[in-house]
Amino acid sequence: MRADAGRAVVALDLSTTAAKAIAFDGDGGVVGDARSPLETVSPRPGWQEQDAESWWTAACASLRALTDTLEPDRLVAITITHQRETFVCLDESGRPLRPAILWLDNRATAQVKALGSDEVHRICGRQPATTTSIYKLAWLAEHEPESMARTAMVADVHAFLVNRLTDGWVTSWASADPLGVVDLRSFDYSAQLLGLAGVERGQLPALAPPSTIIGAVTPGAAEQTGLPAGLPVVAGAGDGQCAVLGTAAVGPGDVSLNLGTSVTLGTYSDHFRIGQAFRTVAHALPGRWMPEAALASGTHSVEWFRAQVMRDTSSSALEWVEAEARRIPAGAEGLLFLPYLVRAETPYWDPAARGAWVGLRDHHGLGHLYRALLEGIALEQALVLSMIEEETGASATSVRVMGGGARSQLWMEIIANVFEVPVHRSDLHDATALGAAILAAAALGLGDQTDVAATARRMSRGWREVASVPETREQYRRSARAYRLLYPALAEVFHTIGS
Repeated sequence: MRADAGRAVVALDLSTTAAKAIAFDGDGGVVGDARSPLETVSPRPGWQEQDAESWWTAACASLRALTDTLEPDRLVAITITHQRETFVCLDESGRPLRPAILWLDNRATAQVKALGSDEVHRICGRQPATTTSIYKLAWLAEHEPESMARTAMVADVHAFLVNRLTDGWVTSWASADPLGVVDLRSFDYSAQLLGLAGVERGQLPALAPPSTIIGAVTPGAAEQTGLPAGLPVVAGAGDGQCAVLGTAAVGPGDVSLNLGTSVTLGTYSDHFRIGQAFRTVAHALPGRWMPEAALASGTHSVEWFRAQVMRDTSSSALEWVEAEARRIPAGAEGLLFLPYLVRAETPYWDPAARGAWVGLRDHHGLGHLYRALLEGIALEQALVLSMIEEETGASATSVRVMGGGARSQLWMEIIANVFEVPVHRSDLHDATALGAAILAAAALGLGDQTDVAATARRMSRGWREVASVPETREQYRRSARAYRLLYPALAEVFHTIGS
């Protein structure tokens, strides 16, 4: 029996919709979990906000429910992962001055146009887009100067929760970098970007590498959460980076594909690179980087199809349409789907882009439409991966798929046939939380291992290759060539419709 047998780490995952507390053993097995929901409000069109106090309330509820099922002496550390780009302005006592502004808020379009530049991209690794917090901070400086004048601290979700747990003001550089004010060459704040955002260095938390101990749970926080007082708090990372770590995509050629509400594709790099086809973020591996592609409409497209096209969101209706789609040949008999129902992020960065089925004939039915939708998202990911390879000079050797969409056998088969490299999936309980747990386990040396990459390979288990059908590969190569032409051909149409 290992010396650390029975010990566990807690991953606190505060997403847009819930606070989840999951305990993992040193081998990546789940020993307990709990969740508490979160609400989002939209006071104006395009605005998306949350009450930051609800983050702590939900975190306490989920942690208390978890710790009620575990012996306290089993727990050796806690770490945090979270929705990225979301931030809150706090007063000197650490209380919110206004609601937190979420990552999907798009109020700062004018600031993106005025402040976004190639120079900003070169420093922070992110193309000009409303997702990045620097532009929303600039919006606050222009439209709510009284709030900014009273702001003692601008906190990402990680910093906010660490403060409530430890009373300290520290965050991970892999949590702060999505704000868009971190120089990704040095993993430190950029004076130039802080100036654009209208904030000072003293208004931001200290930065620490992921997987380092940054504090301990205070007696007050212990009383509220059920965690043991003095429990080490380990620097985590954003949910996208932790999800990639949870799949053990920790070396050259490794690719992680998350089929969630939005779809993200993350790769590994040991050099800082920028490009049009991806945004660059700090990897959860300290001192490494992650070229990342994003599609806002992932399983969101599936849910939209069920609700608006099929008008039936029941599980039986989903089973029926998947069976219908399975009977359709690869390529959906000439039907293509462009999955920009929300907007185009990588590689085109076009908020005016729209979704489209192209190639409709009178013999096409619901099965064709649905198959084309699944194929379109797969083709989009293959396209951005090929462009990342072209821009970075690095070649993918394997793709690991996670998220809710990975439960669809049909979709996994399509992805395995579209990509030109082996595709794997796992029955992971939660790759994002597992990634956070990996950071904590490495910090505490569980399994006699402190190397984060080696810990990820040990704890991320059960990956199986999805069988591909060689006969379909050529059809999907033809579909990929046609798909690459779709957005350039329709871009002017989208902008004309939207003007």
